[in-house]
Amino acid sequence: MSTLTILLILLTAVALLLFMVLKLKISAFISLLVTAIYVGIAAGMPLREVLTAIEEGMAGTLGFVATVVGLGAIFGQILESSGGAESLAHHLIRSFGIRRAPWAMTLTGFLVAIPVFFDVGFIILV
Repeated sequence: MSTLTILLILLTAVALLLFMVLKLKISAFISLLVTAIYVGIAAGMPLREVLTAIEEGMAGTLGFVATVVGLGAIFGQILESSGGAESLAHHLIRSFGIRRAPWAMTLTGFLVAIPVFFDVGFIILV
């Protein structure tokens, strides 16, 4: 495979990834998996080998953590989109009172952080 072909695959993969995340609003985790499959197939690998390469690459690099982080990010997006985190924060502020709003927000952060990772929880709360 020529260098030009590899560069074209790379450029289209980046464009595909950006399109899925920015325009279609698909989760970055799922978009990365789809893009990885595209790159493997475009490079001439059989589908079975592509899936094996993705699995081994994820296992070698991050192991099970990548899946948990990805699913946590998806769950975090659901919390943000549904307004669940904001609703929880408003409820706790009403319950605690405005003078104890920092405590209400601390508890909100703790409760939101249970199902998601820190970076996802931080983005939801900001």
